[in-house]
This record gives sequence, structure tokens and C-alpha cells, in this order.
Amino acid sequence: MNSTKLLLGTLAGFIGYFMGGFVMYTIVFKDALASAMPNMAAAQAEPKMEVLVFGNLVASFLIAWIFERWANIRTLGTGAIYGGLIGFLIAVSYDSMIHGTSNLMSWGGVFLDGIVYAIVSAIAGALIGFTLGYKRK
Repeated sequence: MNSTKLLLGTLAGFIGYFMGGFVMYTIVFKDALASAMPNMAAAQAEPKMEVLVFGNLVASFLIAWIFERWANIRTLGTGAIYGGLIGFLIAVSYDSMIHGTSNLMSWGGVFLDGIVYAIVSAIAGALIGFTLGYKRK
């Protein structure tokens, strides 16, 4: 396992998660998510940027580690496909537990958030896959 590539892939994925998340959650799908999860607005506070940065770094490291250590993913296209799939499964599993234990989400919200997070994870996965494969010998 190449630690330098892992760190570079993590940083590239972080950019994808952070910027993709901003665009998808605050611009593109903002209204759809608000209508699918009406109770979420009451639970939300001002974003804590340091926590968002940490969460995006952890998610990016997880995908980069899976790609580098086990999946041997080294291309933009394959990274996008499997990043999106992993992101969808993580979001739907976590959101289902939120739906099962609170009134913050509906089933529609679970699957809509899964799709949005899959898109963001596909962007990050593409950047990670490309970075892991770039000038690799």
C-alpha cells in the first residue's frame, strides 16, 4: 500500500466531498431535501465547519483506503462507480437508522439523501481513483 498515494487520494476526495456536498446539499437538492425531510429543519443549527471538514476527511479516507488497500481502484470511472455505490449504501443504512429512531426523516428522505450522497461520493470517488492511479508505476 502506497501511503503517499493514500494521503493524496484522501485530499483529492476531501475536495470532492466538500465542494460536491456544498453544491448538491445547499443548491441543487436543497428544496427537494427540505420537502422530503420537513422535521429536519427544526433539528438543524448553524453548520460547524470544523465538524464538516472532519466528517468529509473521514469519509474521503474511508473510500481512499478501500480503493488503495483492497479494491485496487485506479481510474476516474471506476472510482466514480464504486464511490457512488459505497456512498449510497452508507447513506441509506445510516438514514434508515435515523428514520427508525426519530421523526426527522421519511422513507422518501432516506432514499433521496442516499441518491444525493451517492452523487457526492461518486465525485469524490472519481477524484480518489484518478489520484491513486496518476503516474503509478
